[in-house]
Amino acid sequence: MSEWSCIPGVTRPPGSVGIRRAVQVAFDASQYVVGDEWAYRLRDTAPSERVRIKAVTPKKTTASVEVEFPDDGHRVQTVPSTRLKTRWADVETYDAKQAAWQRIADFELDSVEQSAVSTVYSALIPEEVAELDWRPVENATIIKDRTALTEILQVPVDEILARAQSFTSDDGTIVSPAGTVLIAEVACRAHSHTILEHVIEEEAEARHKCKHGGPHPFRKGEESSPEWEYQWYRKYVRPEHELLRQWCGHRAVAAHERLTAAEAENHRLDLLVVQLIKALDLAGETAHAEQFAEEHERERITPYLARPVVDRPLHWSEMPVREVPVYRRRQW
Repeated sequence: MSEWSCIPGVTRPPGSVGIRRAVQVAFDASQYVVGDEWAYRLRDTAPSERVRIKAVTPKKTTASVEVEFPDDGHRVQTVPSTRLKTRWADVETYDAKQAAWQRIADFELDSVEQSAVSTVYSALIPEEVAELDWRPVENATIIKDRTALTEILQVPVDEILARAQSFTSDDGTIVSPAGTVLIAEVACRAHSHTILEHVIEEEAEARHKCKHGGPHPFRKGEESSPEWEYQWYRKYVRPEHELLRQWCGHRAVAAHERLTAAEAENHRLDLLVVQLIKALDLAGETAHAEQFAEEHERERITPYLARPVVDRPLHWSEMPVREVPVYRRRQW
C-alpha cells in the first residue's frame, strides 16, 4: 500500500480488525438448513429474491451454498453464504431496513471532511452519546442519547434531524453522512475554543516537523525528511485545519464583530499607554519612560505571532550566508 494512500480519516475504524476476527471464529454453517427458504441479494442494493437451500459446503470463514430459485424456473446456482441476508419469513423487515439505509446514503465525505469529523467527535462527543458508523453506510452517525447530544451541541437534536435524512433503529437514531457533517459543524460552533486550541497545538507540532523532520508514520524505525513533512502538511493537515476553523465560525459575522471590538480596545489601551509614558517622562523618570516605550513597541503581538506559521523547509542554496572575519594570532 502506498504511503500516500493512508489518509487521515479514511483508515479502518478502531476495533474493526478484532470484530472481523471474532466473526470469523464465530461463523457457524449449521444455520443454513437444506430446504429452508432465505432472501438472496446479488448486491446489497439489489432486490431480495427467494431461494431454497439444496446443499451446503462449509469453508473456513464462510460457506458455499447451492440454492434453487423457485420464482425463476427453479434455476440452481451456487452462491456465497454472505449473499443470504435473512430468512424469507423476515424479508419485509430486512428490506425496509435496507431501504432506510439506502435513503440516508446521500453524501460521501472526502478525506479532509472525514478527518475533521473524526477530530470533532473524538474531542467533543463521547461514544455513549453518539458515534460514527461505518457499515453499511460510511460516516453515518448513531445518536444514542438525544438529551446529552442536545447539551453538547446547544441546539435541539430535532433541528439537526429536520435538515438531514435519518431513521430510527434498535441502536438509536441513524443520521446520514450529511447530517454527520452538520453535527460536527454545530459542535465546533458551540465549543470553538477547544477545537481551535487543538488546531494550534497540531500546527506547532507540524511547524517543528517541517523544520527538523520526525518519526515516519508509515515506515517503522525511519525518520521523515522536512520536505516530506511539509508536503504532507500542505496536502492533508492544512486543509483539515482550515475546515475546522471555518466550522468554528472563524469567518462568521460574530467572529468579525469580536475582532473589530478587540482591535478598538487594543487601540484605546495603546493610546492610554502612550499617555502614561509621557506622564512618567514629565515626572522626571526619563530612563523608565524610554524603557517602557521601547518594550511597548518591541513586544507588540501581531497576527504573525498569534498562531504558529508553518513554513516550508529551505533548500541549502536558499540559506543565508554570514561571513565572519577570522582573527589569527600573530606569529613572531
